Amino acid sequence: MPYATLTRIFTFESAHHLPNHLGKCARLHGHSYRLEVAIRGPLIETVGASDEGMVLDLVDLKRFVQEAVIERLDHQNLNEVLACRTTVENIAHWTWRQLSPALGDLLFRLRLWETATGYVEVTKDDV
Repeated sequence: MPYATLTRIFTFESAHHLPNHLGKCARLHGHSYRLEVAIRGPLIETVGASDEGMVLDLVDLKRFVQEAVIERLDHQNLNEVLACRTTVENIAHWTWRQLSPALGDLLFRLRLWETATGYVEVTKDDV
């Protein structure tokens, strides 16, 4: 049975600050986040099905991510929305937990870019 890894990219804008941080991130500031969601699984082999030959229909992946993550974080102050210290690492793990119910074992890797040159990666082995 053939497998594939499928990745979709999303963007959202959010603000946050890191209380007690010794650098400038202690002050309120914003980021243009880039979220890469990768799923991995077998190709659907149901002949004649709409999703034949896919791991998951991209439309469904987009809907899951939009509802579970983007609509909740876009143009928000993350310190007011998330019940954790809003480091990019914690936001990535929060994102994984939000997507797990819909994607289950298909969820393979997340990359959350906080800046144009830096991201955190969370994989199945990290959760």
